[in-house]
Amino acid sequence: MVVRKGRGSVRVSRGSFRGAFFAACVSAFVVAAWAAPARGGIVYFVVAEREGVAEHHDSFVLPLSADSDVAHARDLIARGPDAAGAPIVFAEVVAGSDGINRNTLAPGEPLWNWHVSGFESFGDFGIELVDGNPTYLESDVPGWIRNTNRGSGDVGHIGFWNYTVVSELNTAPVTVPLPAGAATGAIGLLAVVIANLRPWAAWRKVR
Repeated sequence: MVVRKGRGSVRVSRGSFRGAFFAACVSAFVVAAWAAPARGGIVYFVVAEREGVAEHHDSFVLPLSADSDVAHARDLIARGPDAAGAPIVFAEVVAGSDGINRNTLAPGEPLWNWHVSGFESFGDFGIELVDGNPTYLESDVPGWIRNTNRGSGDVGHIGFWNYTVVSELNTAPVTVPLPAGAATGAIGLLAVVIANLRPWAAWRKVR
């Protein structure tokens, strides 16, 4: 493509600019994909000790996606565990922080080194093996999982008797943090591609 300008002409190499533009789009997509909100159709709730029996003053975050589960969690908040029934949260847990599960009742809301990997059900009664509290689980995550894994290896289970849903986590969508160096790497990749394509060299004066 040639663009007339004054005495001469400016020749534009479409291929070079197309390549640079494509590289920029790919890099932007990589960064945006990693920084996308993690919530999707999930609603997060805070599970803490029932009113009047607080002893450990801790909590954990419960992700729910099924409409019926979300409705029951909200009913527990609105009417309380005695009226709503089935207050105990039964769930699967795995080791490692997910950047979401935390003790919302502690200063700074520190993250737990474990998180709920799958919701099982609400109930009224549970076995003593899965009873406990978030702080106790945190003190020995591998041991808890080993004792409650039901033969599933790296997946443990919880069903804390004195804990129930107390509030909905009304915060901005939690985003997944970029892996260390991902943003810098994407920008660096873009810089290298552009440097090699040298789109500014595509403009040259034609006498």
